[in-house]
Amino acid sequence: MATFRQKAKLLQSLLTGQVAYTGPFYVSVDLTHRCNLRCLGCPYHSPYVKATSSDHCSISDIPLRIIEELCKELKTMNTDTLVLSGGGEPLLHPDILKLVAAVKTSGFYTILFTNGTLLERNLIQTFMDLKLDVIRISLWATSPEQYQQNYPATDPENFQRVIEGIKLVAKLKTEQKSKFPSVVLHFPINRNNFQDINSLVDLALAKGCNGVSFTPMVNWGGTLTPYVLSPGEEKSVRQSLKLLRKRIHSLSLEHNIDKTLLRYRVGRTFWQKMPCYIPWLHARITVDGAVRPCTRCDLSFGNLQNNSFHEIWNGSAIRTFRLKAIRSNKLPFLREHCDCDFCCFVGDNARVHRFFKWFLPFLGHPRSILEGRRIE
Repeated sequence: MATFRQKAKLLQSLLTGQVAYTGPFYVSVDLTHRCNLRCLGCPYHSPYVKATSSDHCSISDIPLRIIEELCKELKTMNTDTLVLSGGGEPLLHPDILKLVAAVKTSGFYTILFTNGTLLERNLIQTFMDLKLDVIRISLWATSPEQYQQNYPATDPENFQRVIEGIKLVAKLKTEQKSKFPSVVLHFPINRNNFQDINSLVDLALAKGCNGVSFTPMVNWGGTLTPYVLSPGEEKSVRQSLKLLRKRIHSLSLEHNIDKTLLRYRVGRTFWQKMPCYIPWLHARITVDGAVRPCTRCDLSFGNLQNNSFHEIWNGSAIRTFRLKAIRSNKLPFLREHCDCDFCCFVGDNARVHRFFKWFLPFLGHPRSILEGRRIE
């Protein structure tokens, strides 16, 4: 949660159009390129998607020293949250426990993404001891049959392994009367599973999860078109989510339904409806140390192997990007480097834009943007 001072610094930063007077509110770190699954919609390991050249590198795992130095810097910049994810399965990093310990002992709210297949007692216990805040388990299926559809060429028994891991987390938390870590089931929605949204909630409740989250599947480079929802199916999903929102209010589950509905409403035209404020709010660190705005962008602002995060955060590359991101007439340039379809940051962008659109005249934006376009 951003403090009043951080919000004031953000406003000051946005008014300059390029300089950031506060650090990113949260940072995502790719821990590894290794993976034991071939998720249908993964841009790195899916048998149907060819990863972009910018995500190919000779390094498989991010070095521990980069994480340790990054934590020291980000603490001085008032960053609150670190998201540990990656172009692979984070639990395959050989130093995963040291990495989580470095982040948690530095005082960050920490979210760990995982496919859930490698959760075992000793690992879970260490996460509990470290007070890891959230484990977000990506699960594209609610049954073994659906698992086979969404995880081609992988062992269908993995579905049961994930379920057993989730149950074990809940069991240990109950036995030790601990609230750490919170467990969230993450459900990317596609043509194979869109009719099972309610089933995911039932599964989460039955296995002792604390929340559910949804996301539209991204059609990376048009390679996943057979699995993308039709307009009619997308409308059905939106209706299902609205009904589920009413139901879930009576349950003790956290959810991101409002954000998911917003992503569907904005759809594939986010870049036409508002500026991109993400280069002031967020940074992504890849396994080779490159600093990028997000997972969907191939631009690099610098590398932590060569420069400090402080230097990169207000370096010439990111300042140029910010100038273009906040000016609507430059957004087509961003489309050459960024895939903004169903932007996962649209909620953060919309919150900032509701307030900052009144200041855009000072930056010389076109009237269509100044007035703000209503997102239907």
